[in-house]
Amino acid sequence: MLGTFILGLAAGWGAAYAEPWVKKALDNILKGGSEVGAVELRMTTFVACLLAAAILAMILAEPHALPLAFGAAVGVIAPRLKELWKVSRAPDYDS
Repeated sequence: MLGTFILGLAAGWGAAYAEPWVKKALDNILKGGSEVGAVELRMTTFVACLLAAAILAMILAEPHALPLAFGAAVGVIAPRLKELWKVSRAPDYDS
C-alpha cells in the first residue's frame, strides 16, 4: 500500500511538470481544431499521470485505489502548502 501511495504522490506532484508535454501531444492530436483551456489541460495532465501511476501500481505494487487517490491528492496540494508555509515564515520588514 505504501508503494501505491508513493506512486500516487508522484503522479500528483509530477502533473504540473508534465503539462508542456501533454499540451504538445494534444496540439498534435487536435491539429488546430480547437484550443484546450487551462483547466482542461491541467485536468487532462493529472488524469494521464494518475493513469500511468495506476498502471505502474498494477505492475510493481499492490493495486489499491484509495492510497493511489490519496497520494495523488497530497501530491497536488503539497507544493502549494509548502509555498504557503515558506511565505508565512518569511519576516515582514515593511510593517
